[in-house]
Amino acid sequence: MGGKVRGAVAAVSRQFVAQFDAATRARRWELFREAFPDIGALRVVDLGGSAEFWLHAPVRPAHVDVVAQGVQARRVLPWLDVVAGDPVGHEGKYDLAVCDGLLDASRGVVDERASVAWVVRNAAPRYWVRAGSASGRQLGQWFPDAVFRRERRAGVTVSWIAAKPR
Repeated sequence: MGGKVRGAVAAVSRQFVAQFDAATRARRWELFREAFPDIGALRVVDLGGSAEFWLHAPVRPAHVDVVAQGVQARRVLPWLDVVAGDPVGHEGKYDLAVCDGLLDASRGVVDERASVAWVVRNAAPRYWVRAGSASGRQLGQWFPDAVFRRERRAGVTVSWIAAKPR
């Protein structure tokens, strides 16, 4: 009996987390659209992201280059390309740089995190950066011209967003 109860509790817990995560993602996309209402006209670089992220996104930029390591370069759709390479070493000029989690992958390596911030700021005049392992204070040092939002779960900050809409 104890195992069945634990299993039921675990299933309900997973369902709650999935629903919460879906609501969090929906709210994040809402904030993204508010920050970049002209997204349909923008050329975007996604540093360290995935094509699947954009395939399931409720927004469609004019073009997206997803730059990631360990992937095969390919054209996914006419508006979506995967570029094989080091996101921190990527060079190019875009309208908007998106970085969702690359700072977290560099966790604990301050010089590498500062390099990620430099690449984001130099890839495009506008950016959207989300990080779960950096504090708002750290993001403020790396992105001094950003607007900051915190994402919370049960009153606890789980990630920060630094956005430069204009």
